[in-house]
Amino acid sequence: MEIRKYLHSCIAAEEGGKRLLIDPGLFSFIEGKLTPEAIGAVDVILITHQHDDHYYPDALKAFTRLGKTRIVADEETGALLAKEGVRAETIGAGETKDIAGFSVKAFRVEHGPILGKLPLNLAYLVNKTFLHPGDSFAVPPLEFSGTLALPIAGPWALRTEALAFAKRVRSRQVIPVHDAMLKEWFLTRMYETCANRLASDHISFHPLGVGEALTV
Repeated sequence: MEIRKYLHSCIAAEEGGKRLLIDPGLFSFIEGKLTPEAIGAVDVILITHQHDDHYYPDALKAFTRLGKTRIVADEETGALLAKEGVRAETIGAGETKDIAGFSVKAFRVEHGPILGKLPLNLAYLVNKTFLHPGDSFAVPPLEFSGTLALPIAGPWALRTEALAFAKRVRSRQVIPVHDAMLKEWFLTRMYETCANRLASDHISFHPLGVGEALTV
């Protein structure tokens, strides 16, 4: 399976000619560096929660025009999408779905602390080897030694807590996400720090450019 990063928390899993996309939110497209058309048609889209940087109805509508796409989200986000005229199927905490050739298991994990109400946040385990936690450092109840999409920046995400989470979840390798708000020169230094700190725990760190992939 290939894991391909786009911008912010938007990341794809590709295997057997099928494509699964997670969190194509507003931050991935607002600067015009990326478009749904550049990503191309996908078979399924998973939404972790309803914050704009993860949830962007206009992009979801564009993907449905590119091909037959199944959209999967929690009930709250699904209700919001229905108001936007976007059809989504719901997945519950602890539920596993076989979708377009992918095994997807959802876990309810608390969103990191922010001002205001916390949304329902789902972590997704794809094919038992790739974990995307949304906006959370809560460890879901699973045995795991695969690849982690690790949020490394944001109003709720301290770097020290991010590194501790990668160790607690027992990931084997990490792809940094949730980093679109950082300037490039600072992001490079942060990547170096994270890579050095995780190496001591035998966790490899793989910063990917837009569209670059890692085979897992």
